[in-house]
Amino acid sequence: MIKYKKAFALLIVLGLLISFSFLSINIIQNRTYSNQIDKLKYLELQAKIHMKYIKENITNNPQINDDRFNLKIIQENNDSKTYHIYLKTKELNHISLYEKIII
Repeated sequence: MIKYKKAFALLIVLGLLISFSFLSINIIQNRTYSNQIDKLKYLELQAKIHMKYIKENITNNPQINDDRFNLKIIQENNDSKTYHIYLKTKELNHISLYEKIII
């Protein structure tokens, strides 16, 4: 009878250990995804701020001093007042902005 109690207690402890390990793995994955989403939100917000600055100073040939973004400004014709602005993150290809400005 004592052997059955020990076996049952061991089985319960093993079941709890497995349950808590799956729960902890799930929590760690959720935190990792949350951190990744926060990073993407930050980069998108930063890209929008850069785009706003570039749109306001388009005639002064603006440049951004940020190592995380690639900036490409294309003037449609040399005498035209139409600009195409491409802003993209360097390391992650998830964020890219495009604006067409006509002055």
